[in-house]
Amino acid sequence: MHPQIVAMAAAEHVKDMQAEAIRGRRAREARRARRGAINIVAAIHSGRPAAQDPCPQLPCPPLPARAA
Repeated sequence: MHPQIVAMAAAEHVKDMQAEAIRGRRAREARRARRGAINIVAAIHSGRPAAQDPCPQLPCPPLPARAA
């Protein structure tokens, strides 16, 4: 294809991606506004700060070290 056509198609694609990102951002902001502020209430239920509760299990197993 002609380089100008390719450049125009690429510019149109970028504009489409930017418009989609703006729509997603606005949707997230609207959801946050409907939900209100995020409050962490884990400490209220246990009677002590949540940071003092030890994690029962590691989030993922440790990886073995390998020589590269």
